[in-house]
Amino acid sequence: MTSHVVHLGDCLDRLTGMESLADKSIDHVITDPPYSKVVVTSSKTTRYRSAEARIASQGKTAPMHETRDLGYAGLEEGQRRAVAAHLARIARRWVIVFCDAESLSAWRTELESGGARHVRMGAWVMPNFTPQFTGDRPGTGWEAFEIAYGKNVGRMRWNGGGNCSVYEFIRTPNGTAERDALGHPSPKPLPLMEALIRDFTDPGETILDPFAGSGTTGVAAKRLGRSFIGWERDPKYHAIALKRIENTREQLRMFEGFGT
Repeated sequence: MTSHVVHLGDCLDRLTGMESLADKSIDHVITDPPYSKVVVTSSKTTRYRSAEARIASQGKTAPMHETRDLGYAGLEEGQRRAVAAHLARIARRWVIVFCDAESLSAWRTELESGGARHVRMGAWVMPNFTPQFTGDRPGTGWEAFEIAYGKNVGRMRWNGGGNCSVYEFIRTPNGTAERDALGHPSPKPLPLMEALIRDFTDPGETILDPFAGSGTTGVAAKRLGRSFIGWERDPKYHAIALKRIENTREQLRMFEGFGT
């Protein structure tokens, strides 16, 4: 029987976070942490932390871009290291971590330091990517994710056969009713998370997401018959996640006994 829990709090809390989980107590991790903080690399080139959205400055000569606070902090280097150590420790099989492309090597290094095995870099390709408004460089039409496997757990296996680790799904456009209803600035598409869960996990297994956000991974897990454990430290997003997962359970109950 599956269960679904979203804890209100910090996943790195020494008493109530991932440290409370035993080694190899979770089947899989599928998570989308806040992307890492980045710094100004030169007076002309600025790399913005992912916790802010970069927007074009219309009618201004400088700066070319402004930033808008999205309401959550970027992931510090020490936090990433601590999270990766826990993920490598508690996951029996797959660990999938979305990240900015610049942080792929850092996530790989930290997960391997914890004992996990690097397997592949994955990509989520977005056909409806946001254009590069300045027109002076290519836009970004994909997001990266690190794929690792638990330590000392034998031969790898997944359900994707000979497919590659590239997933093409449209991103939730800004300002749509769906995105507004979620109440979160950067939700992953539900079909994308369902595809990952089908490929990397099996029914009845447990999936962990220490950065649950608005609960999309939990909803996908519930719909596909997997258990879910998550953490979310923002009370607003935690409430949204709980409501979405609860509603998903009610929808499933409504169709019980009617076949597929």
